[in-house]
Amino acid sequence: MKRKMGKWLQLFVGIVLMTILLLFTDLLIFGIVVIKNNSVNYQDMQEIETHLLEKNGNYQLDEQARASLLKHQQFAMLLGKDGSILWSEALPEQLRKTYTVQDVAKFTRYYLEDYPVRTYVVEQGLLVIGGTKDRIWKYTFEFDVTLMENLLKVLPLLFMSNIIVLVTVPTWLQKRRAKKKEEERTEWIAGVSHDIRTPLAIVLGNAQIIAGLTQETEVRHRAKSIETQGIRLRRLVDNLNLSSKLEFGAGKFEKHTVRISRFLRKILTEIMNQMEDDRYQFTLDIDDALQELELCFSEDLVERAVMNLLHNAICHNTDGCKIEMRLYQDRKNHVFLELGDNGKGVSKEFLSRLNRSGYQRKSGTGQHGRGLKIVKQVADWHRWKIFFSEGEQGGLICTIRLR
Repeated sequence: MKRKMGKWLQLFVGIVLMTILLLFTDLLIFGIVVIKNNSVNYQDMQEIETHLLEKNGNYQLDEQARASLLKHQQFAMLLGKDGSILWSEALPEQLRKTYTVQDVAKFTRYYLEDYPVRTYVVEQGLLVIGGTKDRIWKYTFEFDVTLMENLLKVLPLLFMSNIIVLVTVPTWLQKRRAKKKEEERTEWIAGVSHDIRTPLAIVLGNAQIIAGLTQETEVRHRAKSIETQGIRLRRLVDNLNLSSKLEFGAGKFEKHTVRISRFLRKILTEIMNQMEDDRYQFTLDIDDALQELELCFSEDLVERAVMNLLHNAICHNTDGCKIEMRLYQDRKNHVFLELGDNGKGVSKEFLSRLNRSGYQRKSGTGQHGRGLKIVKQVADWHRWKIFFSEGEQGGLICTIRLR
């Protein structure tokens, strides 16, 4: 429990730190974009002052400076020391009035009746340069309204990208950490499996020697029992090692083109030579049209899967049963491998769990569950469809669509 809480706490701290980093990055990007793209340009005060000519108390702005002012969609006016307008250009009608000291104090830094303005003290009085409404966002800092509108459109996208990063990056890190641990576990299982095989081979060899040398029935029976359980233990270790490799993609398995009929006959011959028990009857039925069929798959994996199905039928029907393998195709030319028995079968609950895509072996199912899990993993690795069902005479049937 503490270990689990520690993982969640570590994930939470990582998300908080990443959120702070993303916010800092967003502000940095926002600032750079604003600084680089802010296009608030007032007409140059010196240019107006230079080109503003006085004649007999009347002021006149030359054509060049006037055209430049109008091009920027701005206006300008010159206030006298008494607040009266001495000169103006493109001045909005509502701004044509005499200004008090209080009025000047109000618009000196920001707005003159919603018009963004700048003021300059000149020799003649106070020069005011302003822009049109809704074009400049001016609160201590001045920003072009178009720029701010574009930024407001981008903000939702930036917010969504932050959410995506906050979700995907911690998840990716967790998966990477979990994958690394599982790879270590797979290597450890492979190492243990390798270490077990050597003493197990000695035990099996001695059991065979004892059974061959002694004439006592009980001793031979015990030696044979040791050999049987040793073979079962070796199969369990191999299944555990293979299951770990398939589950975490640690194994390197290669596919080859194989004649499926010859492949199945070889497996069946091998299991019959191992058993030599009259309680079990083996049959192989292959459609004539599939005798020469060649498929591409991993021989080692498929052989292990078929062997597991055969051993599963044998181990769970100790009173004997009929075990049949069929290779056939349907009207759509789909090729199926069916392996079943007429034994005691499995419960409906267990059968239902077998056919779930996320089947996991539970404790209490013994070799029944472990061996069948390998079969499902091998089918998934080849991207074959697999289905378990109950036979007409009972027993368990496994059907794999090979093509």
